[in-house]
Amino acid sequence: MGPAELVGPLQISVWWYVAAAFVLLLALLNLFAPLLRAAAGATGRAQPRIPIPVRSTYMSRISDVEANLAAGDTDVRESARQLAKIVREFARDAWGVRAEHLTYRDAAVAGLDDLADSLRGLYTAEFAEVESVDLAPQIAEARKLVARWS
Repeated sequence: MGPAELVGPLQISVWWYVAAAFVLLLALLNLFAPLLRAAAGATGRAQPRIPIPVRSTYMSRISDVEANLAAGDTDVRESARQLAKIVREFARDAWGVRAEHLTYRDAAVAGLDDLADSLRGLYTAEFAEVESVDLAPQIAEARKLVARWS
């Protein structure tokens, strides 16, 4: 058996070139997929909608805090603590963020600007040296947070 008889079985088929070109094309498409989606006009993934029962539950909890404050059952500091807890629980239920001990700075660093703004106002009311007389802006901010993300 000489070299002339071995050439036939060892030749590379044209189909190997086609397969290699196809794999290379798929790899390039995968590499440039984000650019192709942007060029096609695709936007970022939409935020999942928060179910209406979750929104209404938190709105009613905020209203309860407001009613207790207006009735004089709780003071401003305690109401601010309750609102901060409600806002953090909303962040957990709405976005899946573990926010039980999240500060407003942590929320800002994490990119949760709406939550950070709400917590910043509540910190002012909760930790002020002199008790604040009006918690209405913080209550409005908490309502805006819940309404905006629903």
